[in-house]
Amino acid sequence: MKNILKLIPIILLLASCKETPKTSDPSASKILDGAINEVIGKNDDINKKYDNLREDLGTKTPLTNAQLIEAFPKKLSNLSLDPSEQNKIEPEITDTQLVSGSFGDDTIRMEILDAAGQKAVGAIIPLKMLHLNKITSESNNTIRYSKVERNGILTFGTDRDADTKADFQSDLRFLYANRFYVTLEGKGMDTDALWKAMGIDNLGGFKN
Repeated sequence: MKNILKLIPIILLLASCKETPKTSDPSASKILDGAINEVIGKNDDINKKYDNLREDLGTKTPLTNAQLIEAFPKKLSNLSLDPSEQNKIEPEITDTQLVSGSFGDDTIRMEILDAAGQKAVGAIIPLKMLHLNKITSESNNTIRYSKVERNGILTFGTDRDADTKADFQSDLRFLYANRFYVTLEGKGMDTDALWKAMGIDNLGGFKN
């Protein structure tokens, strides 16, 4: 519900932009179209897919903290898991049903949310809004957004130019095994390289 409430002022702002004939940001119109379609009930197939998924996940029992830590990969490509704040070579439970860690001296950061039970809404709504967004690949100055299917998984990515001074130049978001909401951030690499470095097989512990 909090996520939905946060979207309201964004939708209102974008609406005011769209009503201005001389708006210079075409992406604002596309984002608004997706938001409006969600509100008025268009894109029925997409809405139904995520609504059914949210209901199904809501009935599942979340993994324990110990299970989340055990399933989290210990290595990505040639990048080993960094020590946690407690100086342990293991990921951290940073919130309810959320496990995270970094690899290769903070070259890649990964967060995985078990979207079961009460966490289903918080994971599914953002992914649903990203899917409804009509943008498939668009540049905005030094930032590029993309919506790409990789290994049968729909991924939502952002690439930033090196001179933007962002901590991470790329990020990816996707739902793994129709349950685990994965967020990746990478330094000095684009989303394609980030996906490759992650290695989808490294998430197999969660699926198992």
